[in-house]
Amino acid sequence: MSPVPWFPAPPTLSPLRLYRHVLREASYLPPAFRANIIEIIRHRFRSNLSPSPHDKTRIYRARNVLRTLRAANSGDMSAMKKLILLGFARTGSLRRELMSELVKPQGPSNSKALDELIDDKMEKMEASETAAAATKVRKPKNDFFTRWDRPKLLQLLRSQKQQQGIGKMASNWPVTDIKSVNEDQFLPQTNIWGKPPSEILTRAKRAKWWKLTASKILPPLGRGQWELLGQLSEGAQDSKEWEVPRRRRPVEPTDEPVQWDWRAYASQPVDVILRPKSWYNQRRSGQRDTGPHSLRQRKTLIPSRWFRRQYNRTWLATATMDQNANTLRHSVSWGRIASKTAPATKAQLEIFEGVNAKGEKTS
Repeated sequence: MSPVPWFPAPPTLSPLRLYRHVLREASYLPPAFRANIIEIIRHRFRSNLSPSPHDKTRIYRARNVLRTLRAANSGDMSAMKKLILLGFARTGSLRRELMSELVKPQGPSNSKALDELIDDKMEKMEASETAAAATKVRKPKNDFFTRWDRPKLLQLLRSQKQQQGIGKMASNWPVTDIKSVNEDQFLPQTNIWGKPPSEILTRAKRAKWWKLTASKILPPLGRGQWELLGQLSEGAQDSKEWEVPRRRRPVEPTDEPVQWDWRAYASQPVDVILRPKSWYNQRRSGQRDTGPHSLRQRKTLIPSRWFRRQYNRTWLATATMDQNANTLRHSVSWGRIASKTAPATKAQLEIFEGVNAKGEKTS
């Protein structure tokens, strides 16, 4: 793990320089999810290039992002956990992108279904044109879920409901628990007159259920990313391909005496000056309290054991969905709890060099 940055961020930075600071700090994240984090940063910067009344708020948020990245690279496990969940699309904008792809309905499976779909579309177009000519037809409310692939979503929800019991035993589940997979949960069987509920009421109650449930869905990852997450939970980050980059320490003179900045103490309260050096803010500010009454320095390295466990917790909350080419049915696979047996180190494997499975020398 890279060491903590020993210099604080300048108080006055132009948006472009602040953007470069954020990108530079993101380059020290683990390579398994670094590219996704950098892509999010670039997208947000480019989408907010035009001047706006919200520029001050955007710069404030960018500084918070820089402090969070510094804290994660300086040993803050809670900040690193949030970045891992964000990088593997368990939270944030990447999750929303996967959800938008997941809800898209699947096309017809054969020529007969295609013909039926075309005929149905033509009938609806003719009916809408006739109705529009006669009178204006109001667009139905709460019909967003009718354009979703509900059978696929319900299959994923049933699978996730089973998995969340296993995931909660091993870790904190990243979303709220799914309690029901019945889209008619809020729909009464009859109205106050004892008749079946109307179409408008049915749509409204189902739309309410889908709005609540959609925020709990963990969209599946592609097979490649899902398998990579499983390898990381077994310790793949210790290999050279996925190891965390190291930060070079800046050259600092050792013979020059430390100058006391008396102007800062004369112009602002002491609490404001010492706040970035507090034990809580050390990882985010990059400053250290070197006085005689300072507390112990916080650890700046996250052990590989913590990474393995966090990757495994994330893998438990991650699924991959495959489709059979013949039946067009989907199968859902979730991550598993990692084996408790730790992989052998290089030093341990050297003991068995030149020995077969029976303990006999081969050379």
